[in-house]
Amino acid sequence: MDQAAPDPAPRTSTFASLALPQFRLLLAGTALSQIADWMNEVARGWLVLQLTDSPFQLGLLGFIRGISQLVFSPAAGVMADRLDRRQLAAITQTVPALTTLGIGVLISAGEVQMWHLYIFGVISGISGSINHPTRQILVYDVVGGDKITNAVALNSVTSNLARIVAPSVGGVLIGVTGIAASYYAQSAFFALATFATLMLHPQTHAEPMRAPVWESLRDGMAYVRGDPTVARLVLLNAIPNLLIYPYVSMMPIFAEDVLGAGSAGYGLLLTGVGFGSIPGGLFVARMQPGPGKGRTMAFAALLYMGMVALFALSTVFPVSFVILIVAGVGWVTMVTLNQTLLQLNVEDVYRGRVLSLYTMAGGFTPFGNLAMGFSAGEFGVQATVAVFALAGFALAAMLGLGSARVRRL
Repeated sequence: MDQAAPDPAPRTSTFASLALPQFRLLLAGTALSQIADWMNEVARGWLVLQLTDSPFQLGLLGFIRGISQLVFSPAAGVMADRLDRRQLAAITQTVPALTTLGIGVLISAGEVQMWHLYIFGVISGISGSINHPTRQILVYDVVGGDKITNAVALNSVTSNLARIVAPSVGGVLIGVTGIAASYYAQSAFFALATFATLMLHPQTHAEPMRAPVWESLRDGMAYVRGDPTVARLVLLNAIPNLLIYPYVSMMPIFAEDVLGAGSAGYGLLLTGVGFGSIPGGLFVARMQPGPGKGRTMAFAALLYMGMVALFALSTVFPVSFVILIVAGVGWVTMVTLNQTLLQLNVEDVYRGRVLSLYTMAGGFTPFGNLAMGFSAGEFGVQATVAVFALAGFALAAMLGLGSARVRRL
Protein backbone atom coordinates (compact mmCIF):
# COMPACT_ATOMS: atom_id res chain seq x y z
CA MET A 1 0.00 0.00 0.00
CA ASP A 2 1.38 3.37 -1.00
CA GLN A 3 2.29 5.74 1.78
CA ALA A 4 0.37 8.99 1.93
CA ALA A 5 2.29 11.97 0.71
CA PRO A 6 3.45 14.27 3.51
CA ASP A 7 1.37 17.38 4.09
CA PRO A 8 2.85 20.40 2.38
CA ALA A 9 4.40 23.04 4.58
CA PRO A 10 1.87 25.70 5.52
CA ARG A 11 2.10 28.80 3.39
CA THR A 12 3.08 32.05 4.99
CA SER A 13 0.16 34.40 5.51
CA THR A 14 0.73 37.90 4.15
CA PHE A 15 -0.06 39.38 7.57
CA ALA A 16 1.26 36.58 9.81
CA SER A 17 3.35 38.84 12.07
CA LEU A 18 0.34 41.00 12.92
CA ALA A 19 -0.88 38.16 15.14
CA LEU A 20 1.78 39.30 17.64
CA PRO A 21 0.57 42.23 19.81
CA GLN A 22 4.12 43.47 20.39
CA PHE A 23 4.74 43.64 16.65
CA ARG A 24 1.55 45.66 16.18
CA LEU A 25 2.81 48.11 18.79
CA LEU A 26 6.18 48.30 17.07
CA LEU A 27 4.43 49.05 13.77
CA ALA A 28 2.48 51.89 15.39
CA GLY A 29 5.73 53.51 16.52
CA THR A 30 7.24 52.98 13.07
CA ALA A 31 4.27 54.62 11.35
CA LEU A 32 4.30 57.66 13.62
CA SER A 33 8.06 58.11 13.30
CA GLN A 34 7.99 57.72 9.53
CA ILE A 35 5.16 60.23 9.14
CA ALA A 36 7.29 62.75 11.02
CA ASP A 37 10.41 61.89 8.98
CA TRP A 38 8.68 62.38 5.62
CA MET A 39 6.97 65.59 6.69
CA ASN A 40 10.44 66.76 7.70
CA GLU A 41 11.84 65.80 4.29
CA VAL A 42 9.26 68.00 2.56
CA ALA A 43 9.55 70.92 4.96
CA ARG A 44 13.35 70.91 5.08
CA GLY A 45 13.74 70.89 1.30
CA TRP A 46 11.17 73.64 0.79
CA LEU A 47 12.65 75.76 3.60
CA VAL A 48 16.14 75.54 2.10
CA LEU A 49 14.75 76.44 -1.31
CA GLN A 50 13.05 79.53 0.17
CA LEU A 51 16.14 80.59 2.09
CA THR A 52 18.73 80.04 -0.65
CA ASP A 53 17.17 78.86 -3.95
CA SER A 54 20.33 76.73 -4.29
CA PRO A 55 20.61 73.05 -5.28
CA PHE A 56 24.08 73.09 -3.73
CA GLN A 57 22.65 74.07 -0.34
CA LEU A 58 20.14 71.23 -0.59
CA GLY A 59 23.03 68.85 -1.15
CA LEU A 60 25.18 70.44 1.54
CA LEU A 61 22.53 70.09 4.23
CA GLY A 62 22.09 66.43 3.32
CA PHE A 63 25.88 66.05 3.51
CA ILE A 64 26.08 67.54 7.00
CA ARG A 65 23.27 65.36 8.28
CA GLY A 66 24.61 62.19 6.69
CA ILE A 67 28.27 62.67 7.62
CA SER A 68 27.21 62.88 11.26
CA GLN A 69 25.43 59.56 10.83
CA LEU A 70 28.48 58.04 9.10
CA VAL A 71 30.90 59.05 11.86
CA PHE A 72 28.70 57.92 14.75
CA SER A 73 27.23 54.70 13.29
CA PRO A 74 29.94 52.26 14.45
CA ALA A 75 29.57 53.37 18.07
CA ALA A 76 25.80 53.17 17.69
CA GLY A 77 26.12 49.47 16.86
CA VAL A 78 28.00 48.79 20.08
CA MET A 79 25.25 50.62 22.00
CA ALA A 80 22.55 48.55 20.28
CA ASP A 81 24.37 45.32 21.19
CA ARG A 82 24.86 46.26 24.85
CA LEU A 83 22.04 48.56 26.03
CA ASP A 84 18.27 48.33 26.39
CA ARG A 85 17.10 48.73 22.79
CA ARG A 86 13.63 49.88 23.72
CA GLN A 87 14.97 52.77 25.80
CA LEU A 88 17.60 53.55 23.19
CA ALA A 89 14.98 53.82 20.44
CA ALA A 90 12.74 55.99 22.64
CA ILE A 91 15.52 58.43 23.53
CA THR A 92 16.57 58.82 19.91
CA GLN A 93 12.98 59.66 18.94
CA THR A 94 12.71 62.26 21.69
CA VAL A 95 15.68 64.16 20.25
CA PRO A 96 14.08 64.90 16.84
CA ALA A 97 10.83 65.78 18.65
CA LEU A 98 12.71 68.56 20.41
CA THR A 99 14.75 69.70 17.40
CA THR A 100 11.77 69.97 15.06
CA LEU A 101 9.93 71.94 17.75
CA GLY A 102 12.92 74.26 17.95
CA ILE A 103 12.98 74.85 14.19
CA GLY A 104 9.25 75.60 14.22
CA VAL A 105 9.75 78.22 16.94
CA LEU A 106 12.60 79.85 14.97
CA ILE A 107 10.47 79.98 11.82
CA SER A 108 7.53 81.49 13.72
CA ALA A 109 9.84 84.12 15.17
CA GLY A 110 11.27 84.92 11.72
CA GLU A 111 14.79 84.09 12.94
CA VAL A 112 15.59 80.82 11.14
CA GLN A 113 18.86 80.76 9.21
CA MET A 114 20.83 78.10 7.38
CA TRP A 115 23.32 77.68 10.22
CA HIS A 116 20.43 76.62 12.46
CA LEU A 117 19.58 73.90 9.98
CA TYR A 118 23.22 72.79 9.86
CA ILE A 119 23.31 72.35 13.66
CA PHE A 120 20.01 70.51 13.73
CA GLY A 121 21.28 68.38 10.82
CA VAL A 122 24.20 67.18 12.95
CA ILE A 123 21.90 66.35 15.87
CA SER A 124 19.47 64.56 13.55
CA GLY A 125 22.27 62.53 11.94
CA ILE A 126 23.60 61.31 15.29
CA SER A 127 20.18 60.36 16.67
CA GLY A 128 19.27 58.64 13.39
CA SER A 129 22.49 56.62 13.40
CA ILE A 130 21.35 55.07 16.69
CA ASN A 131 17.63 54.87 16.05
CA HIS A 132 17.63 53.17 12.64
CA PRO A 133 19.63 50.01 13.47
CA THR A 134 18.02 49.80 16.90
CA ARG A 135 14.50 49.72 15.44
CA GLN A 136 15.59 47.13 12.86
CA ILE A 137 16.90 44.87 15.61
CA LEU A 138 13.70 45.38 17.60
CA VAL A 139 11.82 43.78 14.69
CA TYR A 140 13.95 40.65 15.10
CA ASP A 141 13.66 40.81 18.90
CA VAL A 142 9.87 40.93 18.69
CA VAL A 143 9.17 38.23 16.06
CA GLY A 144 12.29 36.02 15.95
CA GLY A 145 13.91 34.38 12.92
CA ASP A 146 10.89 32.35 11.73
CA LYS A 147 8.80 35.39 10.85
CA ILE A 148 11.56 37.88 10.07
CA THR A 149 10.95 38.05 6.30
CA ASN A 150 7.24 38.69 6.83
CA ALA A 151 7.86 41.17 9.66
CA VAL A 152 10.50 43.18 7.79
CA ALA A 153 8.21 43.35 4.75
CA LEU A 154 5.21 44.53 6.79
CA ASN A 155 7.41 47.02 8.61
CA SER A 156 8.47 48.35 5.22
CA VAL A 157 4.87 48.51 3.98
CA THR A 158 3.92 50.50 7.08
CA SER A 159 6.83 52.89 6.55
CA ASN A 160 5.81 53.43 2.97
CA LEU A 161 2.15 53.97 3.75
CA ALA A 162 3.48 56.84 5.85
CA ARG A 163 5.60 57.87 2.87
CA ILE A 164 2.43 58.10 0.77
CA VAL A 165 0.42 60.11 3.28
CA ALA A 166 2.98 62.35 4.94
CA PRO A 167 4.60 64.16 1.97
CA SER A 168 1.26 65.09 0.43
CA VAL A 169 -0.10 66.26 3.79
CA GLY A 170 3.16 68.07 4.46
CA GLY A 171 3.10 69.82 1.08
CA VAL A 172 -0.50 70.92 1.54
CA LEU A 173 0.17 72.00 5.14
CA ILE A 174 3.05 74.19 3.96
CA GLY A 175 0.89 75.73 1.25
CA VAL A 176 -2.06 76.42 3.57
CA THR A 177 -0.57 77.24 6.98
CA GLY A 178 3.16 77.70 6.37
CA ILE A 179 6.31 75.74 7.13
CA ALA A 180 6.26 76.37 10.91
CA ALA A 181 3.02 74.40 11.33
CA SER A 182 4.62 71.44 9.56
CA TYR A 183 7.50 71.42 12.05
CA TYR A 184 5.11 71.55 15.02
CA ALA A 185 3.21 68.57 13.57
CA GLN A 186 6.47 66.65 13.12
CA SER A 187 7.36 67.22 16.78
CA ALA A 188 3.99 65.84 17.87
CA PHE A 189 4.34 62.70 15.76
CA PHE A 190 7.86 62.03 17.08
CA ALA A 191 6.56 62.38 20.64
CA LEU A 192 3.74 59.89 19.99
CA ALA A 193 6.25 57.45 18.46
CA THR A 194 8.32 57.71 21.65
CA PHE A 195 5.33 56.74 23.82
CA ALA A 196 4.52 53.75 21.59
CA THR A 197 8.14 52.55 21.77
CA LEU A 198 8.27 52.79 25.56
CA MET A 199 5.27 50.43 25.74
CA LEU A 200 7.24 47.62 24.03
CA HIS A 201 8.49 44.59 25.94
CA PRO A 202 10.74 42.78 23.44
CA GLN A 203 12.82 39.66 23.98
CA THR A 204 16.20 41.35 23.53
CA HIS A 205 19.47 39.60 22.78
CA ALA A 206 21.76 42.27 24.21
CA GLU A 207 24.47 41.22 26.66
CA PRO A 208 25.99 43.23 29.53
CA MET A 209 28.87 45.50 28.49
CA ARG A 210 32.14 43.59 28.75
CA ALA A 211 34.70 44.43 26.08
CA PRO A 212 35.88 48.03 25.64
CA VAL A 213 34.08 50.01 22.94
CA TRP A 214 36.99 50.08 20.49
CA GLU A 215 37.58 46.36 20.86
CA SER A 216 33.88 45.71 20.22
CA LEU A 217 34.04 47.91 17.13
CA ARG A 218 37.03 46.01 15.76
CA ASP A 219 35.33 42.68 16.40
CA GLY A 220 32.23 43.77 14.50
CA MET A 221 34.21 45.01 11.50
CA ALA A 222 36.34 41.86 11.47
CA TYR A 223 33.19 39.73 11.51
CA VAL A 224 31.82 41.50 8.42
CA ARG A 225 35.15 41.24 6.57
CA GLY A 226 35.42 37.56 7.43
CA ASP A 227 31.95 36.60 6.17
CA PRO A 228 31.70 37.04 2.36
CA THR A 229 27.89 36.77 2.35
CA VAL A 230 27.40 39.45 5.00
CA ALA A 231 30.05 41.65 3.36
CA ARG A 232 28.30 41.54 -0.04
CA LEU A 233 24.92 42.35 1.49
CA VAL A 234 26.39 45.36 3.27
CA LEU A 235 28.11 46.55 0.06
CA LEU A 236 24.91 46.17 -1.96
CA ASN A 237 23.20 48.46 0.52
CA ALA A 238 25.93 51.07 0.05
CA ILE A 239 25.35 51.51 -3.71
CA PRO A 240 21.91 53.17 -3.63
CA ASN A 241 22.88 55.22 -0.59
CA LEU A 242 25.79 56.74 -2.48
CA LEU A 243 24.42 57.04 -6.00
CA ILE A 244 20.61 56.84 -5.97
CA TYR A 245 19.04 58.19 -2.77
CA PRO A 246 20.58 61.68 -3.16
CA TYR A 247 18.08 62.36 -5.96
CA VAL A 248 15.44 62.90 -3.24
CA SER A 249 17.28 66.06 -2.12
CA MET A 250 16.95 67.33 -5.70
CA MET A 251 13.19 66.75 -5.75
CA PRO A 252 12.30 70.40 -5.07
CA ILE A 253 14.21 71.32 -8.25
CA PHE A 254 12.40 68.65 -10.28
CA ALA A 255 9.02 69.79 -8.91
CA GLU A 256 9.58 73.51 -9.44
CA ASP A 257 11.88 73.84 -12.46
CA VAL A 258 11.53 70.62 -14.49
CA LEU A 259 7.88 69.68 -13.95
CA GLY A 260 6.37 73.00 -12.83
CA ALA A 261 4.36 71.31 -10.07
CA GLY A 262 4.91 73.64 -7.07
CA SER A 263 4.96 72.64 -3.38
CA ALA A 264 1.88 70.38 -3.63
CA GLY A 265 3.39 68.57 -6.63
CA TYR A 266 6.68 68.26 -4.73
CA GLY A 267 4.93 66.48 -1.87
CA LEU A 268 3.06 64.24 -4.32
CA LEU A 269 6.27 63.25 -6.12
CA LEU A 270 7.73 62.05 -2.83
CA THR A 271 4.77 59.68 -2.46
CA GLY A 272 5.36 57.95 -5.83
CA VAL A 273 7.93 55.45 -4.58
CA GLY A 274 5.73 54.91 -1.53
CA PHE A 275 2.74 53.92 -3.68
CA GLY A 276 4.86 51.38 -5.56
CA SER A 277 6.30 50.01 -2.35
CA ILE A 278 2.92 48.71 -1.12
CA PRO A 279 2.45 45.92 -3.70
CA GLY A 280 6.19 45.26 -3.60
CA GLY A 281 6.18 44.88 0.17
CA LEU A 282 3.13 42.62 0.16
CA PHE A 283 4.81 40.45 -2.50
CA VAL A 284 7.82 40.00 -0.22
CA ALA A 285 5.59 39.35 2.81
CA ARG A 286 4.14 36.29 1.03
CA MET A 287 7.52 34.83 0.05
CA GLN A 288 8.12 31.34 1.41
CA PRO A 289 11.24 30.17 3.28
CA GLY A 290 14.04 28.87 1.11
CA PRO A 291 16.46 30.06 -1.61
CA GLY A 292 15.66 32.50 -4.39
CA LYS A 293 15.57 35.71 -2.38
CA GLY A 294 19.06 36.78 -3.43
CA ARG A 295 18.29 36.59 -7.15
CA THR A 296 14.98 38.45 -6.63
CA MET A 297 16.78 41.13 -4.63
CA ALA A 298 19.35 41.64 -7.40
CA PHE A 299 16.72 42.01 -10.14
CA ALA A 300 14.74 44.41 -7.94
CA ALA A 301 17.82 46.61 -7.49
CA LEU A 302 18.21 46.93 -11.26
CA LEU A 303 14.52 47.76 -11.68
CA TYR A 304 14.73 50.51 -9.08
CA MET A 305 17.86 52.15 -10.41
CA GLY A 306 16.72 51.94 -14.02
CA MET A 307 13.44 53.65 -13.15
CA VAL A 308 15.23 56.47 -11.35
CA ALA A 309 17.28 57.09 -14.51
CA LEU A 310 14.06 57.28 -16.55
CA PHE A 311 12.49 59.62 -14.00
CA ALA A 312 15.42 61.99 -14.37
CA LEU A 313 14.79 62.31 -18.11
CA SER A 314 11.01 62.84 -17.92
CA THR A 315 9.51 66.34 -18.24
CA VAL A 316 5.83 65.33 -17.90
CA PHE A 317 4.45 65.19 -14.35
CA PRO A 318 2.05 62.19 -14.76
CA VAL A 319 4.77 60.16 -16.53
CA SER A 320 7.28 61.02 -13.81
CA PHE A 321 4.83 59.98 -11.11
CA VAL A 322 4.09 56.60 -12.75
CA ILE A 323 7.82 55.93 -13.18
CA LEU A 324 8.35 56.56 -9.46
CA ILE A 325 5.57 54.09 -8.61
CA VAL A 326 7.33 51.37 -10.62
CA ALA A 327 10.62 52.37 -8.99
CA GLY A 328 8.97 51.86 -5.61
CA VAL A 329 8.19 48.21 -6.40
CA GLY A 330 11.86 47.57 -7.10
CA TRP A 331 13.08 49.66 -4.20
CA VAL A 332 11.06 48.02 -1.44
CA THR A 333 11.76 44.51 -2.77
CA MET A 334 15.49 45.24 -2.90
CA VAL A 335 15.70 46.84 0.56
CA THR A 336 13.42 44.37 2.35
CA LEU A 337 15.18 41.28 1.01
CA ASN A 338 18.61 42.80 1.58
CA GLN A 339 17.80 43.49 5.23
CA THR A 340 16.07 40.13 5.70
CA LEU A 341 18.98 38.16 4.28
CA LEU A 342 21.39 40.09 6.48
CA GLN A 343 19.34 39.36 9.63
CA LEU A 344 19.17 35.66 8.72
CA ASN A 345 22.91 35.38 8.08
CA VAL A 346 24.33 37.23 11.09
CA GLU A 347 25.04 35.84 14.57
CA ASP A 348 23.03 37.30 17.46
CA VAL A 349 26.06 38.56 19.35
CA TYR A 350 27.10 40.71 16.36
CA ARG A 351 23.62 41.80 15.27
CA GLY A 352 23.78 45.39 16.52
CA ARG A 353 27.27 46.07 15.20
CA VAL A 354 26.59 44.51 11.80
CA LEU A 355 23.30 46.36 11.36
CA SER A 356 24.98 49.60 12.40
CA LEU A 357 27.58 49.05 9.66
CA TYR A 358 24.70 48.24 7.32
CA THR A 359 22.88 51.47 8.15
CA MET A 360 26.22 53.27 8.19
CA ALA A 361 25.90 53.09 4.41
CA GLY A 362 23.37 55.87 4.84
CA GLY A 363 26.37 58.00 5.71
CA PHE A 364 27.51 57.71 2.11
CA THR A 365 24.39 59.57 1.01
CA PRO A 366 25.86 62.94 2.07
CA PHE A 367 28.80 62.44 -0.28
CA GLY A 368 26.32 61.65 -3.02
CA ASN A 369 24.23 64.69 -1.98
CA LEU A 370 27.26 66.97 -2.17
CA ALA A 371 28.46 65.56 -5.49
CA MET A 372 24.97 65.56 -6.98
CA GLY A 373 24.28 69.11 -5.79
CA PHE A 374 27.54 70.39 -7.29
CA SER A 375 27.07 68.48 -10.54
CA ALA A 376 23.44 69.62 -10.85
CA GLY A 377 24.59 73.22 -10.54
CA GLU A 378 27.12 72.69 -13.33
CA PHE A 379 25.40 70.29 -15.75
CA GLY A 380 21.72 70.38 -14.83
CA VAL A 381 19.70 68.24 -12.44
CA GLN A 382 18.27 65.87 -15.08
CA ALA A 383 21.58 64.82 -16.62
CA THR A 384 23.20 64.49 -13.21
CA VAL A 385 20.56 62.20 -11.66
CA ALA A 386 20.42 60.04 -14.81
CA VAL A 387 24.20 59.49 -14.84
CA PHE A 388 24.31 58.68 -11.12
CA ALA A 389 21.45 56.19 -11.48
CA LEU A 390 23.06 54.41 -14.42
CA ALA A 391 26.35 54.13 -12.51
CA GLY A 392 24.47 52.51 -9.63
CA PHE A 393 22.74 50.16 -12.07
CA ALA A 394 26.11 48.93 -13.39
CA LEU A 395 27.61 48.39 -9.93
CA ALA A 396 24.51 46.59 -8.62
CA ALA A 397 24.57 44.29 -11.65
CA MET A 398 28.15 43.29 -10.85
CA LEU A 399 27.68 42.79 -7.10
CA GLY A 400 24.19 41.25 -7.33
CA LEU A 401 23.46 39.17 -10.41
CA GLY A 402 27.19 38.88 -11.07
CA SER A 403 27.73 37.03 -7.78
CA ALA A 404 26.92 33.32 -7.52
CA ARG A 405 26.99 33.69 -3.72
CA VAL A 406 24.19 36.27 -3.80
CA ARG A 407 22.15 34.36 -6.37
CA ARG A 408 22.14 31.25 -4.15
CA LEU A 409 20.65 33.03 -1.12
